[in-house]
Amino acid sequence: MKRALLALAWLAAVLTACGQTRADGTPQTQDGQPSAVARPSPSALPPPSTAAPTAVPTPTPAPCDPRTADFCIVDGHFVLQRPIPPDGNDWVDASYRYGYTQGETREPHHGVEFVNPQGTPVLAAADGTVIFAGDDSATLLGPLTGYYGQVIVIEHHLPAVEQTLFTLYGHLSRLDVSVGQTVAAGETIGAVGLTGIAIGSHLHFEVRLGANDYRSTRNPELWLAPRLDETGQPYGALALRVADGYGHPLPVFPVLQYFPERDGPPTWELQLEPYPRETLNADDQWGENFALGSLTPGRYRLSFIQMGGLYERWIQVRPGKLTVAVFEILP
Repeated sequence: MKRALLALAWLAAVLTACGQTRADGTPQTQDGQPSAVARPSPSALPPPSTAAPTAVPTPTPAPCDPRTADFCIVDGHFVLQRPIPPDGNDWVDASYRYGYTQGETREPHHGVEFVNPQGTPVLAAADGTVIFAGDDSATLLGPLTGYYGQVIVIEHHLPAVEQTLFTLYGHLSRLDVSVGQTVAAGETIGAVGLTGIAIGSHLHFEVRLGANDYRSTRNPELWLAPRLDETGQPYGALALRVADGYGHPLPVFPVLQYFPERDGPPTWELQLEPYPRETLNADDQWGENFALGSLTPGRYRLSFIQMGGLYERWIQVRPGKLTVAVFEILP
C-alpha cells in the first residue's frame, strides 16, 4: 500500500511540472506562461521538399438562406423594361400596389398603376409577340369583360425565364400594334388612357407567368428593371415573407422605415399591405407576401406586432439588387 501511494504522488508531481497546453497548441506551465520547448537545430532539420505543393481546395460559400439570416441580397429577375418612357411618370403608384386593397375599399389589385396623362406613350416591356390587341368587351381577360377597355397582351419567351411570360397593358387610349405582330423591348405599342373600368388616366400593367389568365399574375415590381435616380444609380427592391411555423402567410402590416444615418432618425416610412390569399400569387422563388421596388439604397428597419409581441429587424437595400427577408413566427 505504501508503495502504491508513493507511485501516485510521484505521477502527480510529474504532471504538475509538465503543465497544460494553450488553445494555440503551445505548452504552458501552471501559471499560464509558455514553457521552454526544445527545438531541433537547423542542421537537424530535414532538407526542404522539392515536390509541388498540394492544392488546397477553396471552400464554396453556402448560399444565403433568408430563413436563417436577417436578410439576403440577390440579383432578382428584373428582366422587363419599364413600360413608360423616362420622360413620363415611370413610378409605380404606391397607393395601389400589387395585392393592395386600399384598406379593403377595392378588390385586390392584380397589377400596378403608372399614373400619366392620356396619350403618354406605352412601351413593350420585352421582346415578344402580340396575342391580343383590342377592346375586351367580348373577351374575358380579367374578372369580367370590359374590365381593361382597350388592352394589349404580349407573349414573351425569355432566356432567363423557364415559363412563358405575358405582359398586359390596360385602359389604353390608342393601339399601335395588332395581333401576331412581333415587337421589341422599348417599342411604342399604344398610349395611356382611361378606357374600361378606370379611375383617372393611367396604365394598368400586369405580369402573368405560365398562362394568360387573371389567376396567373405575379408582382410586377419583382420583374421590372429598377428605376434610376437623378445620378444614374439604380434603386433596389424588397421581397418580404411573414409566415407561421407551417409556412402559412400571416396577415400583418409591417412598417418599413428608411434611416439615411445610422444614429439619426428615419426620414421616410411606409406601412405595407399583405397580399390577400385569393387569386394572388407569390413569386415562385421568393414566396413573398409583400414586395415593393424603387427603394433608395441604404439601411431600413422592418417592424410589426403579432400576438402582442413586437418583431423588428434591420435590413440593407443595395442598388439594382433584391433584398429578401423572412420572418417565421413560431407559436
